[in-house]
Amino acid sequence: MTSATLTGGPGGDGTADRLGRTWQNASDAETLRLSLRELRLITERLLQAQGLALGAVHAVRDLVLHAQAAGLPALQFLSDGLNAADRAHSGRVEIVAESPGSLMVDCLGQSALVVAPALLDLLQAEPGERVTLWAGHVERAGLAAVLEHQGTDRGVVLTVTPAATDAAPVAGLPPLREALPGEGVLLVMERRAPELPDDPELLRLLPLVGSLPAARAVRGGVETPAALWWSLFEASARALSAESVTSLKHAGATAVDENGVIEPDLTDDVDFVGGTAKKEQEQR
Repeated sequence: MTSATLTGGPGGDGTADRLGRTWQNASDAETLRLSLRELRLITERLLQAQGLALGAVHAVRDLVLHAQAAGLPALQFLSDGLNAADRAHSGRVEIVAESPGSLMVDCLGQSALVVAPALLDLLQAEPGERVTLWAGHVERAGLAAVLEHQGTDRGVVLTVTPAATDAAPVAGLPPLREALPGEGVLLVMERRAPELPDDPELLRLLPLVGSLPAARAVRGGVETPAALWWSLFEASARALSAESVTSLKHAGATAVDENGVIEPDLTDDVDFVGGTAKKEQEQR
């Protein structure tokens, strides 16, 4: 039985418990209230199964978690799947113009959640009290709004505005942005103290989980349509290895027979040479 099939929840309130188990909302069988732990696990598997470069998986996984906790359709994005540019570039962006406090980048047709880690790094690396960044040629631009929630944990204020590339000129940005096709996102970072909640528990959790929506989800979980979740759960299995003699060996040297059963006479005086187990001929 998987964790998401449990019903009732601790205390009957349909929330995720301290062990990270997900509980079905007893009042609405069409939704699940997911724990961050399970959301993180399945998202990581899905990104691997869909072909994102392994080095980019963890950063994008965390932003999917924060976006879904904030009410953005991040799991629907995973259900639709990465596009060809996401798989080809895995978050790499190109700086096409820059000046003090201002950057313009080409996202190469990738999805906003895939390039968001790079955009956040560029904003933070640029000196100055106010930094403006135009990200053009980006898909699913609305999901870039997740970055607004990342500023609180970093002591800055982030403003995200999706807009077409032919929108009114933005002060401080050159007209070169008009040459970038498709949607664009304007990001403004101000190095000033953000507003923090009065709840001491949320303040405690904020540096641990990275955003206020995620901090709230630690206590209340993330509500998701059940059908969507189970389709993602099943699709994530593509990232797992099929059971075989090799997989049963795990990462270490383990003597198994042709059926994958561990040899019963395995002792500490066995050497593994060239993948073959040999007992020592002489006692030490």
